[in-house]
Amino acid sequence: MIPRLQGFLGVSILVGLLAIACATPAAKPEPVVQAAPDDPLEQAIASGDWETARLHYEQILAKNPTDCRAMYHLGYIWGQLDKRADEIHRYEQAVACGYTTDDRLFFNLGMAYADRGDLERAASAFERAVTVNPDNADNYFGLGLMAQAMGRSEQAESNWKQAVGRDPGHWEARLALARLYLDQSRWDEAREQLDAVDEGDPENPEAQDLRQTLTSRQDLEYER
Repeated sequence: MIPRLQGFLGVSILVGLLAIACATPAAKPEPVVQAAPDDPLEQAIASGDWETARLHYEQILAKNPTDCRAMYHLGYIWGQLDKRADEIHRYEQAVACGYTTDDRLFFNLGMAYADRGDLERAASAFERAVTVNPDNADNYFGLGLMAQAMGRSEQAESNWKQAVGRDPGHWEARLALARLYLDQSRWDEAREQLDAVDEGDPENPEAQDLRQTLTSRQDLEYER
C-alpha cells in the first residue's frame, strides 16, 4: 500500500481550477491505489517504472478483458503518465465492469475529471467516494475542493469540517478552512484551525504563511 495521500504533505497547486473560487488555492492531493507488495504496480510506485507496469496490465486485460481491478490499476498508471483521457476511460470502464466498492477509484476519478476542468463530474465522483467509504476524511476533502471551485463556500466548509471530524490531523482540510475563514474575515475561526495545525505540525510552512496573513489582515482592519 502506498503512503496516505502523499500530496497532502506538500504544497502543489491545482492550477487554474481552484483559483477561480479562492485567491489562495488548496493543495492538490495525489491519486491513491493499493496493490500487493509483489505486484508490478507496487514496484512501479517504488521505482517510477510506469511503462513496465502498463504493459503488465495490458497483457492481463488481453487475456482477461473482464478483469475489473486490472482496469482500475491501468487507469491509475495512465494517470501517472499524465494521459488523463486514458486514465478516465479505464476508471469508467472499471466502474461499468462492476468495480464499485473501492472509494479510491472514485477519488482518483474525481481528481482526473478536475484536472480536465469537469467540475460537475468531479464532484459526482467524490460524492461516490464518500458514499462508498464515509469514514475516509480524504474523500470529504476532495469534495470540499470541488465545492470551493464551483463557488459553493458553505458546502466546502461543511465538507472540510467533515474531514477534520473524521481525522483531526488532516492538516490540509484545516488549512483549507483557515483560508476560507481568512477570505471571510472570520479571524477567530481561522486562528483556531491554524492553532490546531501548529500543535500537530509546528513546522508546516503554509500554516506559518497563513498566520502572517491573519496578522496583517487584522492589523489592516484595526487601522481602518
